[in-house]
Amino acid sequence: AGVVLLFGLSLFFCLCVSRMERGRVRQTEGFLLLLRYVRTQISCFRTPVQEIYGSFRNPALSECGFLDALRQYGFPEALDRCTGRLYLDEEELKTLSAFGRELGRSYCEDQIALCDYTLEQMERAFDRRREEAPKRTRVAHSLVLTGGLMLILVLL
Repeated sequence: AGVVLLFGLSLFFCLCVSRMERGRVRQTEGFLLLLRYVRTQISCFRTPVQEIYGSFRNPALSECGFLDALRQYGFPEALDRCTGRLYLDEEELKTLSAFGRELGRSYCEDQIALCDYTLEQMERAFDRRREEAPKRTRVAHSLVLTGGLMLILVLL
């Protein structure tokens, strides 16, 4: 029974790792979509920032609570409040935080340039994450299953 339990836990951890990697890609894509949406709303319609935040929808960013925090507190504060639930690295957090601090504080052309710069940075991060996700998942699965099987052998 113990062997089955340990093997089941190993499989469960593999599932958790897969879910986390998919979440990393989905959240990065969500931020990319948010940035594109903000840019479009500013350049085409000159929509105020709070209205932009209120009308944007994305399941990945909603699940982690970012969109609710964004609507209540604004971009930088939402990042701070949701940092533990976001799968972003330090560089991406800095880029998005700088974007949030500057958005809505300058002329339209400057805001569009800010959106373009941040979009470029997040597109690179998304491409990197999407490319690395299968590799990272395979390595993590291998390590977790090997560790689980080694533990089973030690206990036998």
